[in-house]
Amino acid sequence: MLPRCRILLSRSIKSESWLEASQVHFRRFRSDISRQRPRNSYNPSQTQAPLFPNNQRGGFNHGGRSNPQHVMKQKKGHVLDGFSVRDASDTLSVMQKQVRKWADLPHVHRRLESFGVPRTDVPPLLSIFAREVSSGLLQDPVEQKKFHVERFVLTAQEQNQGLRLDQILTQLFYSWASDPERQEYLLKSVSQSTLEQISYLYSTADISYPADLYPRARSMRRKVIMHVGPTNSGKTHMALRALAAAKTGVYSGPLRLLAHEIWDRLNKGQIVPLGMDADADSEPDTSTNMDIIEEEVSRPTVRKEGKTKYARECNLRTGEEFRIVSEHAGLVSCTVEMTSFSLPVEVAVVDEIQMLADPDRGSAWTAAVLGLPAEELHLCGEEVAVPIVQALLNDTDDELFINRYERLTPLTVQDESLEGDFSRVQKGDCLVAFSRSGIFALKRKVEQSTGLRCAVAYGRLPPEIRAEQAALFNNPHSGYDVMIGSDAIGMGLNLKIKRIIFETLHKFDGTTERPLSVSQIKQIAGRAGRYGMHGEPGGFVTTLHAHELSMLHSAIPCQPDPIMFAGVSPTLDWCENVLQALPTDASHQTLMEVAPYISNVRPPCRAFVPPKVEERSRFVETHAKNMKLYDRLLIGGSPLNWLDPLAVEFTARLCHIYNDAIRVPIMDALRVGPYMEVLRNVEDMMFGGKSSAGAPSQALITLEGLHKSLVLYLWLSYRLPVAFYQSEEAYALKERTEKALDWCLRNVSTKVADRQHASFGLKIRSEAEDGVEYRRTPVTCLEEESNRELGVKYAKLLNSERRSARGQR
Repeated sequence: MLPRCRILLSRSIKSESWLEASQVHFRRFRSDISRQRPRNSYNPSQTQAPLFPNNQRGGFNHGGRSNPQHVMKQKKGHVLDGFSVRDASDTLSVMQKQVRKWADLPHVHRRLESFGVPRTDVPPLLSIFAREVSSGLLQDPVEQKKFHVERFVLTAQEQNQGLRLDQILTQLFYSWASDPERQEYLLKSVSQSTLEQISYLYSTADISYPADLYPRARSMRRKVIMHVGPTNSGKTHMALRALAAAKTGVYSGPLRLLAHEIWDRLNKGQIVPLGMDADADSEPDTSTNMDIIEEEVSRPTVRKEGKTKYARECNLRTGEEFRIVSEHAGLVSCTVEMTSFSLPVEVAVVDEIQMLADPDRGSAWTAAVLGLPAEELHLCGEEVAVPIVQALLNDTDDELFINRYERLTPLTVQDESLEGDFSRVQKGDCLVAFSRSGIFALKRKVEQSTGLRCAVAYGRLPPEIRAEQAALFNNPHSGYDVMIGSDAIGMGLNLKIKRIIFETLHKFDGTTERPLSVSQIKQIAGRAGRYGMHGEPGGFVTTLHAHELSMLHSAIPCQPDPIMFAGVSPTLDWCENVLQALPTDASHQTLMEVAPYISNVRPPCRAFVPPKVEERSRFVETHAKNMKLYDRLLIGGSPLNWLDPLAVEFTARLCHIYNDAIRVPIMDALRVGPYMEVLRNVEDMMFGGKSSAGAPSQALITLEGLHKSLVLYLWLSYRLPVAFYQSEEAYALKERTEKALDWCLRNVSTKVADRQHASFGLKIRSEAEDGVEYRRTPVTCLEEESNRELGVKYAKLLNSERRSARGQR
């Protein structure tokens, strides 16, 4: 939910001044005015959206068993799990069969009460509803049209079918109970105020036309160009050249590493703009993370060395960092959540467009597709995103053009696996595992069996460290000849991999261990044989164990799994309005569940339940309950590992200091756990201090957590800069932590006597080394600075009065 809430703040505010707009004295207050509910506010939609087609794709056999080393404890499933669905056409019959069971569930009763339905009215309403649905309500074409049943979709691909059925039955219940015709006879069983409350919440929570949230984009007829193809097909090539040729434009990508690379190359003139010819002496840059084309017969248009005539001023904007080259720079490179919708641009490039289906971050891609006010919008990604984008653009009147690309080098599935024999691992191989412990176990086994040193890359590592490990693997003289990685290698890392080896084709998803999807397999396997990086063209892929090789053989030629929905998230205004329609004591979790359980969301969009919603909500209710709505949403949506006790403790301390004193010094916040002690101990070892055999390995987890905590502080500093004001100090600590992490990774499997001192290691590039001059904060005029300080003084006064009032009680 938070990406859209943050994005909304940028509307109607100049370029980067939105950062200051989120200060203490600008926070929104929940109104104490009595809520007025209209007597008949339900307004059924006038048009019926077509049922989004369930594209049939070739399936593949999930044969074989999962690796017994990776059997993990499974969480208890949903109480409604257990039914079978062949395809979306089974949805209505499943709803009809399961509705009585659903209506008797205690948690359904509790949820309706939390949404504001009086406890005494819940049983009669559910009883009447269950009787009508089980008697064939949804088989009537008139009723199907009235309730827009095309939005109720269950598929065989649903990973949490019971949860999804719970959601769509609740959505149907609110549509049914808000129907004016039914309310006439429902008044015989429940009060009129109950039906008015249900109708008011249902109409307030409506998200049926998300495209209308972006009036600036709707005022244009955009030219939308999709560049789709597999990994290593060059699909982003022409889009980036078009961006380099534009006077104004934006690149929106999935990772900070990618956003930084585009920023760096545009400023240095390493991308030849469309319409300009590359110089004859151009040398291609094979170190790029971008999916580009560099044909030997043509002059390279992504150059190893930059040239002034190609250079473009470009600013960088990510969740935890701004790099401002010029206040008047025409181009911006950003992560997709930081995309601004306030200023029209000539060209926008949105990378990895298939991520609009991601339950956690997908709404940011959907917002970019619908809301970017660009004359020319380039969408780069996989072929499976095409039907979803076509459906999204049905309401926008934009032109759509599709360019398809083929893989530039062949990818071959080998006829044999490694048969579990690690001595068969070769230079240029990359072994893929899906747990941190599994990655380090593979590293030890490969190094013991082959004598080859292994670099590592996994999700918890900071992007800077992943990039450094990739550089070690790519450098033939570094001594690191093998890469051990997670699915983090599938995006954003430039790796000279000759062969991908899957340790397993199953992955624990937080609930249960599941086979990898076709898209996941192909995304990872496609990293082998990167075009132009090996003497002979093509890459290879195989498995560590023989029993999974057949599954790999059937997956690679298969079409990727279809994308069924694009994620949408409510806006800050939506949250404020819905909060007024909920009971005064509504919890944070109740607010978070309104969109997926009540809102009318038309296909191809879907509002997902936020990941870890229970953990997030419990934290907000405990540590941020007295904050204003914007701050609660900010904390609840922060980039925090909610299952890491130390990270949660650090965030709780941030909230405590913020509530008590407003301004949050970074060192005060870090007085939790062993963060700073471990950092100082590792720095001592880096320069020759005493160390034990397992010290680097033991320190890694703590340093990873410290880095995440510092990133969280920086993330907050760009949204509440008055409160989280020590961003420079946090940057300095972040760089120290990255150097310590790099040293630990290099020495995690070496003997104490062989450990190297920190005379080498991660090089955090300065502005001079970057070759691009920038600053990290926008220019703030004296009047704005004065207003901010006044806001702080006012907020301190309010806090003082609040503490005094508590003391008098």
